[in-house]
Amino acid sequence: MLPPNSGRRHRDALLERALPGAGLLLAGCAHVDASVGEAVAAARDAGRTLACGPGCDACCRQPIPVTPLEFLLMRSHMRLRLDAATRARLEAQYEGQLAAQPDALQRPCPFLLDGGCSVYAVRPLACRRYLVLDRACAPGEVCTQSRPGDMLIPARKALHAALAMTFPWYAGRWQALGLPEPPAAEPGSEAAQAWLRSVTVPVQNLPWN
Repeated sequence: MLPPNSGRRHRDALLERALPGAGLLLAGCAHVDASVGEAVAAARDAGRTLACGPGCDACCRQPIPVTPLEFLLMRSHMRLRLDAATRARLEAQYEGQLAAQPDALQRPCPFLLDGGCSVYAVRPLACRRYLVLDRACAPGEVCTQSRPGDMLIPARKALHAALAMTFPWYAGRWQALGLPEPPAAEPGSEAAQAWLRSVTVPVQNLPWN
Protein backbone atom coordinates (compact mmCIF):
# COMPACT_ATOMS: atom_id res chain seq x y z
CA MET A 1 0.00 0.00 0.00
CA LEU A 2 1.24 3.49 -0.84
CA PRO A 3 1.50 5.99 2.01
CA PRO A 4 -0.81 9.03 2.00
CA ASN A 5 -0.11 11.81 -0.52
CA SER A 6 1.75 9.51 -2.90
CA GLY A 7 2.47 10.70 -6.42
CA ARG A 8 1.78 8.94 -9.66
CA ARG A 9 3.57 5.60 -9.67
CA HIS A 10 5.60 4.49 -12.67
CA ARG A 11 4.44 1.06 -13.84
CA ASP A 12 6.36 -1.44 -15.94
CA ALA A 13 5.06 -5.01 -15.88
CA LEU A 14 8.13 -6.45 -17.60
CA LEU A 15 10.52 -4.76 -15.20
CA GLU A 16 8.48 -5.71 -12.16
CA ARG A 17 8.41 -9.37 -13.20
CA ALA A 18 12.15 -9.41 -13.76
CA LEU A 19 12.99 -7.70 -10.47
CA PRO A 20 10.54 -8.66 -7.67
CA GLY A 21 11.43 -5.65 -5.52
CA ALA A 22 10.80 -3.16 -8.32
CA GLY A 23 7.18 -2.56 -7.37
CA LEU A 24 8.09 -1.74 -3.78
CA LEU A 25 10.73 0.75 -4.82
CA LEU A 26 8.59 2.35 -7.53
CA ALA A 27 5.85 2.89 -4.96
CA GLY A 28 8.43 4.55 -2.73
CA CYS A 29 9.58 6.72 -5.63
CA ALA A 30 6.00 7.93 -6.11
CA HIS A 31 5.82 8.89 -2.44
CA VAL A 32 9.07 10.87 -2.70
CA ASP A 33 7.89 12.52 -5.93
CA ALA A 34 4.77 13.72 -4.13
CA SER A 35 6.85 15.25 -1.33
CA VAL A 36 9.05 16.97 -3.90
CA GLY A 37 5.98 18.35 -5.65
CA GLU A 38 4.75 19.81 -2.37
CA ALA A 39 8.17 21.40 -1.72
CA VAL A 40 8.27 22.89 -5.23
CA ALA A 41 4.79 24.36 -4.77
CA ALA A 42 5.81 25.90 -1.43
CA ALA A 43 8.95 27.39 -2.99
CA ARG A 44 6.93 28.94 -5.82
CA ASP A 45 4.49 30.39 -3.32
CA ALA A 46 7.51 32.02 -1.69
CA GLY A 47 8.51 33.61 -5.01
CA ARG A 48 11.26 31.20 -5.96
CA THR A 49 11.70 29.27 -9.21
CA LEU A 50 13.02 25.81 -9.99
CA ALA A 51 16.34 26.07 -11.84
CA CYS A 52 16.68 22.42 -12.89
CA GLY A 53 15.66 21.40 -16.40
CA PRO A 54 16.63 19.61 -19.61
CA GLY A 55 20.32 19.85 -20.43
CA CYS A 56 21.36 20.50 -16.83
CA ASP A 57 23.50 17.60 -15.61
CA ALA A 58 25.78 19.06 -12.92
CA CYS A 59 24.20 16.88 -10.24
CA CYS A 60 24.87 13.78 -12.40
CA ARG A 61 28.59 14.49 -12.16
CA GLN A 62 28.73 14.20 -8.37
CA PRO A 63 28.79 11.01 -6.26
CA ILE A 64 25.20 9.69 -6.32
CA PRO A 65 24.14 7.58 -3.32
CA VAL A 66 22.07 4.50 -4.09
CA THR A 67 20.83 1.48 -2.18
CA PRO A 68 21.34 -1.98 -3.71
CA LEU A 69 17.73 -2.21 -4.89
CA GLU A 70 17.89 1.23 -6.54
CA PHE A 71 20.98 0.17 -8.47
CA LEU A 72 19.43 -3.13 -9.55
CA LEU A 73 16.33 -1.27 -10.74
CA MET A 74 18.39 1.09 -12.91
CA ARG A 75 20.46 -1.74 -14.33
CA SER A 76 17.37 -3.84 -15.05
CA HIS A 77 15.70 -0.90 -16.80
CA MET A 78 18.81 -0.42 -18.93
CA ARG A 79 18.86 -4.08 -19.94
CA LEU A 80 15.14 -4.45 -20.56
CA ARG A 81 14.01 -1.07 -21.84
CA LEU A 82 16.90 0.55 -23.71
CA ASP A 83 17.52 -0.41 -27.31
CA ALA A 84 20.69 -2.25 -28.28
CA ALA A 85 22.32 0.82 -29.82
CA THR A 86 21.82 2.90 -26.67
CA ARG A 87 23.12 0.11 -24.47
CA ALA A 88 26.19 -0.20 -26.68
CA ARG A 89 26.84 3.53 -26.39
CA LEU A 90 26.52 3.40 -22.62
CA GLU A 91 28.89 0.44 -22.41
CA ALA A 92 31.49 2.12 -24.64
CA GLN A 93 31.19 5.34 -22.65
CA TYR A 94 31.61 3.46 -19.37
CA GLU A 95 34.73 1.65 -20.56
CA GLY A 96 36.19 4.94 -21.74
CA GLN A 97 35.51 6.58 -18.37
CA LEU A 98 37.16 3.69 -16.53
CA ALA A 99 40.30 4.10 -18.60
CA ALA A 100 40.37 7.89 -18.36
CA GLN A 101 39.52 8.34 -14.69
CA PRO A 102 40.66 5.65 -12.19
CA ASP A 103 38.96 7.47 -9.29
CA ALA A 104 35.33 6.33 -9.43
CA LEU A 105 34.06 9.35 -7.50
CA GLN A 106 35.46 11.70 -10.13
CA ARG A 107 33.43 10.01 -12.86
CA PRO A 108 29.86 11.03 -13.79
CA CYS A 109 26.93 8.71 -13.27
CA PRO A 110 27.36 5.75 -15.65
CA PHE A 111 23.74 6.15 -16.79
CA LEU A 112 24.27 9.75 -17.96
CA LEU A 113 24.17 9.95 -21.76
CA ASP A 114 24.16 13.06 -23.96
CA GLY A 115 23.54 15.27 -20.96
CA GLY A 116 20.43 13.34 -19.86
CA CYS A 117 19.51 10.39 -17.67
CA SER A 118 19.08 7.23 -19.73
CA VAL A 119 17.07 5.59 -16.93
CA TYR A 120 15.10 8.65 -15.84
CA ALA A 121 11.85 6.82 -15.07
CA VAL A 122 13.62 4.74 -12.42
CA ARG A 123 16.22 7.26 -11.24
CA PRO A 124 17.32 7.03 -7.58
CA LEU A 125 15.55 8.70 -4.68
CA ALA A 126 18.53 11.02 -4.15
CA CYS A 127 18.21 12.30 -7.72
CA ARG A 128 14.50 12.93 -7.28
CA ARG A 129 15.17 15.05 -4.19
CA TYR A 130 18.18 17.03 -5.46
CA LEU A 131 16.74 20.24 -6.90
CA VAL A 132 18.16 23.75 -7.05
CA LEU A 133 16.27 27.02 -6.92
CA ASP A 134 16.55 30.28 -8.88
CA ARG A 135 19.90 29.76 -10.66
CA ALA A 136 21.22 26.68 -12.42
CA CYS A 137 24.43 25.08 -11.22
CA ALA A 138 27.66 26.26 -12.77
CA PRO A 139 29.87 23.55 -14.30
CA GLY A 140 31.47 21.61 -11.47
CA GLU A 141 29.46 23.41 -8.80
CA VAL A 142 28.22 21.44 -5.80
CA CYS A 143 25.32 23.54 -4.59
CA THR A 144 24.99 21.76 -1.26
CA GLN A 145 28.37 23.35 -0.46
CA SER A 146 28.39 26.59 -2.45
CA ARG A 147 24.82 27.81 -1.78
CA PRO A 148 22.85 25.48 0.46
CA GLY A 149 20.14 28.12 0.80
CA ASP A 150 19.22 27.51 -2.84
CA MET A 151 18.60 23.79 -2.34
CA LEU A 152 15.02 22.57 -2.29
CA ILE A 153 14.32 20.68 0.94
CA PRO A 154 11.61 18.02 0.48
CA ALA A 155 10.20 16.30 3.56
CA ARG A 156 12.80 13.85 4.86
CA LYS A 157 10.13 11.68 6.43
CA ALA A 158 8.92 10.88 2.91
CA LEU A 159 12.39 9.57 2.04
CA HIS A 160 12.42 7.42 5.18
CA ALA A 161 8.97 6.08 4.36
CA ALA A 162 10.01 5.25 0.80
CA LEU A 163 13.08 3.35 1.92
CA ALA A 164 11.09 1.55 4.60
CA MET A 165 8.81 0.18 1.90
CA THR A 166 11.74 -1.79 0.45
CA PHE A 167 12.61 -3.63 3.66
CA PRO A 168 10.54 -6.74 2.88
CA TRP A 169 12.65 -7.30 -0.24
CA TYR A 170 15.93 -7.11 1.70
CA ALA A 171 14.68 -9.36 4.49
CA GLY A 172 14.89 -12.48 2.35
CA ARG A 173 17.90 -11.54 0.23
CA TRP A 174 20.50 -9.88 2.41
CA GLN A 175 22.76 -12.94 2.56
CA ALA A 176 22.67 -13.56 -1.20
CA LEU A 177 23.53 -9.91 -1.77
CA GLY A 178 26.43 -10.00 0.69
CA LEU A 179 24.80 -7.37 2.93
CA PRO A 180 24.71 -7.14 6.71
CA GLU A 181 21.56 -8.52 8.27
CA PRO A 182 18.76 -5.95 8.50
CA PRO A 183 17.81 -5.14 12.09
CA ALA A 184 14.73 -6.68 13.65
CA ALA A 185 13.19 -3.25 14.11
CA GLU A 186 10.49 -1.12 12.54
CA PRO A 187 11.61 0.02 9.07
CA GLY A 188 11.35 3.67 10.06
CA SER A 189 13.42 3.29 13.24
CA GLU A 190 16.88 4.76 13.73
CA ALA A 191 18.36 1.25 13.62
CA ALA A 192 16.74 0.63 10.24
CA GLN A 193 17.89 3.98 8.89
CA ALA A 194 21.43 3.26 10.11
CA TRP A 195 21.35 -0.08 8.29
CA LEU A 196 20.20 1.58 5.07
CA ARG A 197 22.99 4.12 5.35
CA SER A 198 25.48 1.27 5.79
CA VAL A 199 24.46 -0.35 2.48
CA THR A 200 24.21 2.90 0.50
CA VAL A 201 27.16 3.63 -1.78
CA PRO A 202 27.86 5.98 -4.71
CA VAL A 203 26.58 4.50 -7.96
CA GLN A 204 29.99 5.25 -9.49
CA ASN A 205 31.54 2.65 -7.14
CA LEU A 206 29.39 -0.24 -8.31
CA PRO A 207 30.16 -2.81 -11.05
CA TRP A 208 27.78 -1.19 -13.48
CA ASN A 209 27.53 -3.84 -16.19
